[in-house]
Amino acid sequence: MPYILLSAAIVLLDQAVKALITHRLVTVGASVPFLPGLLRLTLVHNTGASWGMLSGKTAFLLIITAAVCLALIVVLLLEKPISRPLGRLSLSFILGGAVGNALDRFALGYVVDMLETEFISFPVFNVADCFITVGAVLLCVHFILEEKEDRRKRQEASRLRWERSRTEARQEDLRREELRR
Repeated sequence: MPYILLSAAIVLLDQAVKALITHRLVTVGASVPFLPGLLRLTLVHNTGASWGMLSGKTAFLLIITAAVCLALIVVLLLEKPISRPLGRLSLSFILGGAVGNALDRFALGYVVDMLETEFISFPVFNVADCFITVGAVLLCVHFILEEKEDRRKRQEASRLRWERSRTEARQEDLRREELRR
């Protein structure tokens, strides 16, 4: 349940920032410095997904987002198949970001974006996008760590089986030796 609450907090943060920016910048395309040399606040209405892909496909994007969110909620509530904190944290980030953007699509027909990088040419994005991206990276790290742990467990199990078979073979050799005497 705490991970669902974290997702809800992310949604609230995302929506609060979007409301503030929309109120402050009012006009689409309006821009003000935020962190000079790093970020500007630029109001953009994105009718597509990442980088404007699937522009104008709001209903399709809402259906896909709803399915993904439902799956994430089920995984977070059931604690399976991802039970470790890093994996659950990553899913919470992704869920919070996805719901934040879905609320925009549902209520407005577009997603409000506002963070524009000044040091590199990159599409304008928002707080929800940041959480989705960080969540995806953390999920990859989680899977890498899980694989390392699984490999270690398999190696340990293999070593134990080998030792057990060696012990059983020694015991069998001792029994045969006793039978010969």
